[in-house]
Amino acid sequence: MLVQPRLVVEVGVDVARDGAGRWRHAARWHRTSPDLFPTDTPRFEPGPAG
Repeated sequence: MLVQPRLVVEVGVDVARDGAGRWRHAARWHRTSPDLFPTDTPRFEPGPAG
């Protein structure tokens, strides 16, 4: 692991991509979740490339 997670935050993302495969919209920070620890969240598993 390259970083040690210390904070859980909620973000919003849009899955839209342009013709070159780049994300069309940036992720948006919604709020921190101080009641959660990084170990409480599932690990990221990439889905099928599309």
